[in-house]
Amino acid sequence: MRYALIDGVREEPQPKLKGICPGCGEPVIAKCGQHVIWHWAHASRCHCDTWWENETEWHRSWKDRFPVDWQEVPMRDPVTQEMHIADVRTPAGLVLEFQHSNIEPAEVEARGRFYQKLVWVIDGCRNDADRFNFSNGRSHPNQNGIAQFQWFPRSKLFERWHITVPVFIDFGEEHGFWRVLRYDPKTKVGRAGLVDPAGFAELASSGTTDFSSIGGPAST
Repeated sequence: MRYALIDGVREEPQPKLKGICPGCGEPVIAKCGQHVIWHWAHASRCHCDTWWENETEWHRSWKDRFPVDWQEVPMRDPVTQEMHIADVRTPAGLVLEFQHSNIEPAEVEARGRFYQKLVWVIDGCRNDADRFNFSNGRSHPNQNGIAQFQWFPRSKLFERWHITVPVFIDFGEEHGFWRVLRYDPKTKVGRAGLVDPAGFAELASSGTTDFSSIGGPAST
């Protein structure tokens, strides 16, 4: 967690600081080691958001494309009182989740139901082989930036993210930022659209929830 409340103000961790979790209101302490990203951790060692994962520099760099006030926004279901902290939530209610670790399909579906207006950005550099295999297995993008690809590896990267909400995979500066437009788990053939990360962030910040204008039209 990057931000905690100190006297009601969102603050980043500094050595020896103590604060309050903006989600659950419980005490948190600053973790400022030499080998980890500085962050806040619950004093009880039990995180209030069951969807929480350890942050990486990749998470931080993506979040920093958006205003601080849009980052780490607690959201609570008014009926069930279930609470989760969105990575980024725009004033229009669009939630962007930046996912580095593997995640079960049931949780992917649960997040979609909870956030409703959701876009996924996946770290395609987590496994070095994935980005090279994608580049080697795709065609050259056409004039609209759309490429066909076939997925030969055992990795379930595309099978895991073959869902109806917009999904973008970040393969890094060398291999590109792509929107998954189509993927058939049986034939392992798909289509993806090359997207400018800055343009993506600008569109997400604009108040729209329609991403059909970038990466090409998605289809099943």
